[in-house]
Amino acid sequence: MVDIKAISSNEHSKTRVKNNDTLANGKNKHFAPVVVQEFVPASQEFPIVFVKDSDTGQFRSIVLFGLKPDENLFYDDKAWQATYKPESLALYPFILNQGEEHSVLCFDQDSDLVSEKEGNALFDEQGNQTAWLTEMGEKVVHYVEKTYATKNFIKLLLDNELLAPQTLNLKLENEEEYTLNGLYAIDEKKLNELSEESFINLRNVGALPAIYASLLSMQRIHNLARRKLNK
Repeated sequence: MVDIKAISSNEHSKTRVKNNDTLANGKNKHFAPVVVQEFVPASQEFPIVFVKDSDTGQFRSIVLFGLKPDENLFYDDKAWQATYKPESLALYPFILNQGEEHSVLCFDQDSDLVSEKEGNALFDEQGNQTAWLTEMGEKVVHYVEKTYATKNFIKLLLDNELLAPQTLNLKLENEEEYTLNGLYAIDEKKLNELSEESFINLRNVGALPAIYASLLSMQRIHNLARRKLNK
């Protein structure tokens, strides 16, 4: 169950939240969203691909953790096994509820990280936000700001026709076969065929490191295959 509540000193004066060190909230997720600022570090361990919302037509960038739904090959023994922790998972149980006039920091009140017995206090005895809650709130706000930059990055890819449908077919050494559909990846051929003006524009706006990180990350598909065989 998920129970999203706005954080208030009246209702949550005694509430505590444990640090999300194990990323248990991601143990059954085979992918997670990533923002463009994460592409370089995330590309060292995960494939970075893009998916399209069938209802809105909007694209978003994700990292793959598994070869099928509900499979996370980077979570084992009740702990996160990868070096990099995607921000979308690490910030849990906090989210920012964005309204037309103002935004409100919320959290999943039903999370195992939330209790009145252990963890970081949200408010002090005077009802003021603790430094820890203020820090977490700032991280959530910064993450939301990064999602806007990511949308602009993806628009840049689409404007230059650099996203192409990608079907991944894998056959493991034990003869298991997996097919991953509905994915998009950066088309390296089209990138190399861009006009000099378009390519320089990508460089000038700082898009090239993320583009090359995404391209290189596709080699991490083999990392998923190795982990699958070793499970």
